[in-house]
Amino acid sequence: MTSVTDICNRMLQTIGTRTTVTDAELANDDTNEAIQFNLIYENTRDDLARMAPWNCVLKTANLTYISSLPGTPENTSPATQLWTPGQPAPPWSYEYQYPVDCLRAVQLLAANQTTQGNAPVGIGVGAVGQQWLGPPPKFRVQTDLFYPVTAAAVVAGGTGYAVGDIITLPIGPITSPPIGAPVQLRVATLAGSAVATVSVVNVIAGSATPQGGSYFAPQTGTIAQSSTTGSGTGATFTLTHGAQGDQRVILTNQEFATLQYCRQVTNPNVWDTLFQTALINAGAANLQMALRGDRGFANDLVKEVNAAIEAARSIDGNEGFIVNDVTPDFIRVRGIAYEGLVTGPFSNFDWGGGWPSFA
Repeated sequence: MTSVTDICNRMLQTIGTRTTVTDAELANDDTNEAIQFNLIYENTRDDLARMAPWNCVLKTANLTYISSLPGTPENTSPATQLWTPGQPAPPWSYEYQYPVDCLRAVQLLAANQTTQGNAPVGIGVGAVGQQWLGPPPKFRVQTDLFYPVTAAAVVAGGTGYAVGDIITLPIGPITSPPIGAPVQLRVATLAGSAVATVSVVNVIAGSATPQGGSYFAPQTGTIAQSSTTGSGTGATFTLTHGAQGDQRVILTNQEFATLQYCRQVTNPNVWDTLFQTALINAGAANLQMALRGDRGFANDLVKEVNAAIEAARSIDGNEGFIVNDVTPDFIRVRGIAYEGLVTGPFSNFDWGGGWPSFA
């Protein structure tokens, strides 16, 4: 088992110090080594995870719907003459919540299911997985203003609930402009099988207190549940909203959006060894500058980081059953490109450069 303390001590070993730290020293910032490590560790880990679609941090998730243009199946309200807040920013048709654990959006999956048909996802004519073929849909990450939910009070507890059940509140009628993504509430305590208290499921990365939902306007009155992960029924709530603030969103023209992304993985035992090696060398380079100030040695470590990154990119690209059919440039310039999850490994992903050296 590898711990964060092990990672720290391997960084210190890499720069040639004989000092080691303990779990307690890291937790309490008791030594200069612990202080400097705590300052750089999380950012270094997350920056490295963003640099490639590492297999050990890759995740696929259905996105939470926030809004869409009038005339879409999810919003049949009358069209407006001009764009108005509450609609996806032009020229996009759909707006979704940015996953709370997302470090970098890699690609949307080319799912062709729609509300107009009943074909199962990924099942096409002639071959299993036919509907996943095609180029990944275009998307953009942006910000939008919402009122988050900071607390919820139980009005009626209902019956049949269990601690840990996730209750989702209603999204509103499709004949009206969207109210935004509804809050999710986690059952915290019970009175028998009735809900006694709930906590807000956080949707904003780095928030000091949980903030849930992405509402365009505060929701007043008593609100009943729309769905739950358990079997409970009948619970109702009143909501407390925080001040309107920015949230990241994903804009696209994909009706049902499924995102593949690099997520924040904090457990070192999930990382493969190349990711660990790259992280240790990157962290060691930063610690070297903080503890010893030897720029030349730090840049030597950066070279090792980039070597590990390049090796990991190659291995991750080959670790899986994928046909690498790349569209030639003379076809691509005509606006036709078919690379994607099935026909090529993240061909639309901007791989970028390596880890920056110290000038």
